[in-house]
Amino acid sequence: MARGHLDKKILEKIADKLEKKRSAINVKVSQKASKLGISSEAALILLAKELGIGTANYQRKLDSAKQAEVRESLPVVFTQKNRNKKSTKSSTNQIEKPRNKKTILSAAIEYLIHDEELLGRCRDILLAKSNFDRPINQATLVLEDRIRKKSKPGKRLVGENLIGYAFNADLDKTVLKISNISAEQGGFTFILKGIVPTFRNPTHHHVTNEFSQEDALRICSFIDVLLRLVDKSEKIK
Repeated sequence: MARGHLDKKILEKIADKLEKKRSAINVKVSQKASKLGISSEAALILLAKELGIGTANYQRKLDSAKQAEVRESLPVVFTQKNRNKKSTKSSTNQIEKPRNKKTILSAAIEYLIHDEELLGRCRDILLAKSNFDRPINQATLVLEDRIRKKSKPGKRLVGENLIGYAFNADLDKTVLKISNISAEQGGFTFILKGIVPTFRNPTHHHVTNEFSQEDALRICSFIDVLLRLVDKSEKIK
């Protein structure tokens, strides 16, 4: 793959982390890009993420196609966690340092959550050590706010009342429509109505330690899917 504009600061951080020259890092980036069939910019980001180096600012500057390359290739970061553990001491200076759990989890979060607002509000607290009711609180807050902005009720509505105003199984009564098939419209409506008492209310009105880190990531990922459907819905009233 042709080499694009690679961020010098990220290259330097990788070089320092691996204790190698910049030229060697350029070669590694090119090799990764060729192996995965992606741009050099995306390969640089993946290599940095494997080492726990932040790339958010650089990543945001890339065009949508290269950002998609990063998202689609992120499983490479968290599916080969232990590939270097069996290496012998004689080859230690030729391999990358093992990736830790936080690095892998961070890659998984970015892979599973595409909505920028949801990711911005939940990423740091999903990476915390405890209190995983917080990302669920924020994810359901983003969902509720998105529905409110899309449906534009005439008065302040929250929770199930907001859902009931915006979505209805009856296509003649609904404000927002995701499908012309009443069964699909109804199914989505019932899912949203179930989210509020199941996840929104327990984390909004109470402090709870019942949710694990894995629970929180799964729920936030599901909310990401719901947000995409809300965004695609048609306002018909």
